Amino acid sequence: MTSVALSAQGSKLEIGAAGADPIFTQIKGFKSYTGFDGSASEIDTTDLNSTSKEFLLGLADSGNFNFELHINHADPGQLALTAAKKTGALTPFKLTLPDGSIATWKGLVKSVPLQGAVDGVQTGSVTTRISGDVDWK
Repeated sequence: MTSVALSAQGSKLEIGAAGADPIFTQIKGFKSYTGFDGSASEIDTTDLNSTSKEFLLGLADSGNFNFELHINHADPGQLALTAAKKTGALTPFKLTLPDGSIATWKGLVKSVPLQGAVDGVQTGSVTTRISGDVDWK
């Protein structure tokens, strides 16, 4: 086998309580994710001696972390997610991948929408904005 692909099955997302050493609670119903999509800004350093545009990279932007889940208003992790949206507090998150890699960051919960349909379950596509660095272990 030559593929380097890793299954996403078994990924776990947790939300933390504010504090120096946050206690994390798993967000149940977690079904897909996309994120860490930011990029650094560009600083134009071109001057009158330049023969082409010249640039340096500015500060890094870690972007967003967005995810879909099956909505369950009795789940403690989802309740914490809704509370973080309501307060607007900078909230710790932790993503654990099946290979044991762990990413931690702080983010703002921007939206927790509710979707439903005939012959379907309640779902939501949550939007969060990362503030600061994403740390990988």
